[in-house]
Amino acid sequence: MNQFSISSQKSSSDCQGGLSPITSRHFRAMLLVMILALGYATYETQSSASRTTDDFPALQKMNLIINDDSNGDILITVINLKPNSESGVNHQVLRFSGEQGFLRGTLRALARERHMRNLTSDAPFELALHEDGRLTITDTLTNKGIDLQAFGPDNVAVFAKILAKSAIGPNFNQ
Repeated sequence: MNQFSISSQKSSSDCQGGLSPITSRHFRAMLLVMILALGYATYETQSSASRTTDDFPALQKMNLIINDDSNGDILITVINLKPNSESGVNHQVLRFSGEQGFLRGTLRALARERHMRNLTSDAPFELALHEDGRLTITDTLTNKGIDLQAFGPDNVAVFAKILAKSAIGPNFNQ
């Protein structure tokens, strides 16, 4: 039994001796590759948002002014609509009742950026439907935008309703 334990100890020490530790040169090379990869990823994510929206012009745009009602509802005033020949409507108010988690969260993210820069909350946001079918919402003051497609079809549908209902008429309650 002693021979077995001695031989197993020898084989494990032989394996450890066969593996060389990472050298300083290898470490520097891996660090350089990681820094370059991080720099490239940062560049691509920061520059791709503006490039993507420019590649596909907007088919439909509307400006939205967001307010919270005293009962917690979200009031969205849609402005700059094409005037309706029958009613001459150039703005309307859409009311969204209930939790409205994605809508509320998206608007809060954009409003937070304004608040950090001490900008007014009265300026509109721009909701745009692009030729490739994407929906984007952009803050007209900070020029920060959110590509809504990234959040899946159920969440895109929330903003698609705003586009659809604003084209239908002013009496829409969600």
